[in-house]
Amino acid sequence: MTAACAASKAVKREKRLMVRFNALMVGASAACLAAFCLSALAAESTVKKSTPARVEATLDAKIKKVTLTPKAAERLGIQIDEVRVDPSGRRIVPYSSVLYDLTGKTWVYISADPLTFFRGAVSVDTIKGDNVYLSDGPPAGTKVLAAGVPEVFGSEVKVGH
Repeated sequence: MTAACAASKAVKREKRLMVRFNALMVGASAACLAAFCLSALAAESTVKKSTPARVEATLDAKIKKVTLTPKAAERLGIQIDEVRVDPSGRRIVPYSSVLYDLTGKTWVYISADPLTFFRGAVSVDTIKGDNVYLSDGPPAGTKVLAAGVPEVFGSEVKVGH
């Protein structure tokens, strides 16, 4: 009987140890899961705080002003050019500056301040190589976006948001 009692005590002790072990594992798993969730939430809130572009309303409800962060401008390879005039007085912009919207209307992004852009309507007269001759649009000397136009448009109309 003493051997049977000793075996019974050993089984009871092993059951108590397994219950404690399981409780510890559940607690440790819950702590790890909580830490993971908190770090994911912190990372998500950091991403939301550092948006690459700020989009603001203008007087025209259909057109927004887009301001890029310096890092976003660098990533996009933003380049600024200006409206030029040929000897006959026709205004010229780089072909890469012209944006066609879904309705076929043509636009350029005008740079009023550094890294700040808003769309300005243009009318295309002729396209010759990398130059677009305008029949209507911003005056000569106006700074226009020459690289990164599709990305700025995407930010303005919230593509992918």
